[in-house]
Amino acid sequence: MSSSERAEQLVTQPGNAQDGPLIVLAEDDEASRRGYGLILRHFGFRVVDADSGEDAIELMRVHRPDLVLMDIGLPVIDGWQASRIIKADSTLSSIPLVAFSGRIDGIADLRARSSFDGFIRKPVSPAELVRRVNAYLAFCRPGRDSGVGVRE
Repeated sequence: MSSSERAEQLVTQPGNAQDGPLIVLAEDDEASRRGYGLILRHFGFRVVDADSGEDAIELMRVHRPDLVLMDIGLPVIDGWQASRIIKADSTLSSIPLVAFSGRIDGIADLRARSSFDGFIRKPVSPAELVRRVNAYLAFCRPGRDSGVGVRE
């Protein structure tokens, strides 16, 4: 099987959400949170939802996720503030933190690169979301294959 066929297989076959990587999805827009959460769950990720930066930080402390997707424009504590709190906390700072926002422009892009481990611009297709999440998991946690969507 070619690498492009394997890459396509990663995003076209649903995984087993019971043992997939755990993602905290911090998104204040309920429809977006439900939609992106459904996509991630369909492809084998376990997802816990947060609708504010404060909730995301608390969920990170409780669940120790494999990755966090964080919107920038969250209420209570926005994504920028939450990223500073997370990166300053030695118990949370090793968890990959990915900005997940439609608000990323040139200046915000530079700021996101220094505050987050990466970013994904919304809107994003299901296939691209799964590809990018798998790539961040592989990059931020070397030697650990997420296995999401892989079927032999």
